[in-house]
Amino acid sequence: MSTKQLQEKFGASGLKGGKAEEWLFSKLDAVYDQVIDLREDWKAQTDGIDFGIKKDTWHNAYYLDCKGNLKGSEFYIEYEQSYKPGWFWKSKSDRIYHVDVANNKACWYSLPEMRQAISQINCCIGPMNGGLCKLDANDKKFKNIIQWMW
Repeated sequence: MSTKQLQEKFGASGLKGGKAEEWLFSKLDAVYDQVIDLREDWKAQTDGIDFGIKKDTWHNAYYLDCKGNLKGSEFYIEYEQSYKPGWFWKSKSDRIYHVDVANNKACWYSLPEMRQAISQINCCIGPMNGGLCKLDANDKKFKNIIQWMW
């Protein structure tokens, strides 16, 4: 979806997410041989996928979701929503990128690796915190999982 469509559907958080997606697209386009823009693809969006990235040396593309919720070194994952699995468990992305447009930085992780780590440390509060879990990208528990970019 375009930034305008995201704003119309989700208000201020949609506008923030749309700006994060635009920022990330431009950064990815400078790093990878191919960036596949799936923001207008309804099926990809329902699967939690915004972009695909590929280098010529890779056999397959990686698919990712962009979250505009990085603040400092902290971000949220949606562990559950209305007592059902949240996007963290439902997304079909390979990677999740958390973006802070204002400070020109982002971090990313392999979603399967992060799911395994979260399952092992059981660090989330769940419905008492609206189903969100706050994580610190600099936490030593995630040092081999989370990668900083820019």
